[in-house]
This record gives sequence, C-alpha cells and structure tokens, in this order.
Amino acid sequence: MKKLFSAVLVLMLVLSLAACGKKSETTGKEDKKITVGVVQTNANESDWRTANTNSINKAFEEAGFETKMVFGEGDHAKQISQAQQLIQEEVDYLVVLGLQSAGWEDVAKAAKEAGIPFIMADRKLDLPEDLYTAMVCSDFEAEGKKAVDWLKKQNLPSYKIVVLGGDTGSSAQLGRSKAIEEGAAANGWEIVFNQNMKGWDENLAKQAVADLIASGTEFNVIYAENDNMARGACDAMSAAGITYGKNGDVKVIAFDANKWALEKVLAGEFNLDVECNPLHGPRIVKLIKQLEAGEKIEKNVYVEEEVFDCDTITREMIDARSY
Repeated sequence: MKKLFSAVLVLMLVLSLAACGKKSETTGKEDKKITVGVVQTNANESDWRTANTNSINKAFEEAGFETKMVFGEGDHAKQISQAQQLIQEEVDYLVVLGLQSAGWEDVAKAAKEAGIPFIMADRKLDLPEDLYTAMVCSDFEAEGKKAVDWLKKQNLPSYKIVVLGGDTGSSAQLGRSKAIEEGAAANGWEIVFNQNMKGWDENLAKQAVADLIASGTEFNVIYAENDNMARGACDAMSAAGITYGKNGDVKVIAFDANKWALEKVLAGEFNLDVECNPLHGPRIVKLIKQLEAGEKIEKNVYVEEEVFDCDTITREMIDARSY
C-alpha cells in the first residue's frame, strides 16, 4: 500500500512539474512582444511624412508591438544598411518605406532566409513577389493620372507646365512624373521645367520657381509633387505679383492632401490636391495580426485615395480629416 501511495505521489509530482513547465512556456510566448523593425525615409521630410511616422508609432504602441524605427535621412545606402542591421537583430517583422524603388533585392533575400516577413509600405519597391510578404502602398501613377485628367478638363488655350518633382528614384516621384510626362505628350502640352527637388523640399521649390520667373519663362500650370513644394511655388509667385489658384493666371496642382493644404484648396489658392493617405499604421497592424493568426492575406494592397477640387471642396470635408 505504501508503495502504491508513493507511486501516486511521484506521478502527481511529475504531472504537476510538467504542467508548470507548459504554463511557463505558454506564458512566456504570450508575454513576448512582437518586434517590428521599420526603415523610414526621413524624420522631418514633410508634413505628410510626420503624419505617416506618427500613425505607425501610435498604431504599433496601441497594438502592444515593440517598434524599432530608423531613418534613412535621404541616404539610400544608409537605409539598406539599417535594414540589414534590423535583420541581424532578429526583428519579427521588417517594414520598409524605401527612399528609392530599386536596390532592395539583397535585403529582401536576407529577410526571407531569416524567416522574417518583409512588408513594403507607402512606396512600392522593385521586387519579385516571392521576395516580399505584403505591400500596403499608394498607387502614385494613378494619383498622377487623376491630376492629368483634371487638367485636361480645364481646356486651357495652351499648357505650359512646371513640374516640381520629388526625390529622384522614389516610387512617388517616378509614378507622378510619369503620369504628367505621358499626359503632356498625349495632349500636346509643353513642360517648360521638369526638375526633382531633393527631400521634397519647399525652399528648393520656391527658389526654382523664383528663378523661372526671373528668367522670363512663361508658365500657367504648377504640378508640384507634394503640398510643401506647392506652397513654396505659391510663395515665389506671390512675391513676383503673379496670380494663381481659382481666380488666378496659374493653375496649382498639389499632392498629399494634408489638412492645412486643403485649407488652401478651400481658399482657392490651390486648384487641386490629390490625396496620398499617410495613415498606414493601422493597416500594417491589421496585416501583422492576420499573419500572426495564420490567416490568408491580400498580398498587394493599394490605398484608396481621393481628389479635392477648389470648385467642389467643402468645410465638412476638411473637418472630417485626421491629418
């Protein structure tokens, strides 16, 4: 009887220890935060980028993720190095917002070999589908085509267009520039100036337009590939006494649709602003949670975006915006 009792005690002890071990293991797994490495472009590139960064940080914090965010600050090679470092640190997910579209193959391969899902956000990168897990991006060429379609409907007697492009080689610059260049060629419009502004810089855009005015170059359309550059162009025209906007001599097209820029559309200073939605944080969180749950995901997702025309925009539209 004593032997039987002892055997029962031993069995109970073994089961108890096994249960404790299993609980500890499960708890450890549950308690471990998901670590997400984020390769961002620049810290203070534009109002759009600030809203984009804030969206990611806020959404990740609310989801309980640990965020490791690094900034390329205009240096493509630096971004590549930062991404490789995050892979070495064994983050659970790698999110890349690339300064340039090309040159990410080695990073994507390294992430795949390490078993780290590679997510491209904001800007589409030149990668084959087997090298990335998912894409949550804007369709920049489609944005540009919306602007071209609007411009065609204005039926101007002639079109002399100033193109203020963004960072050379970024998918945003490539897509928006392609749209206006092809639109101009198809419709017989003249592009009198076409230059990219490093860092999407407002002051560079302002100086470029001031120089054009000083040189006597005639233009009646500003196609600025972000809100900040459009504002810089308007400042240069204001200083020179050139009218623009709804009741002016120069049509102003902007991209991004920050809330402050939509105020300018409402005031008639910008004729058109094409939305580029920066609020990717919640979208990426949803995607990661789906992957964690083993759910099937949609691999390539383009964000739905609107256009805002000075003739149809309302106060209610602006007040409804969150950025």
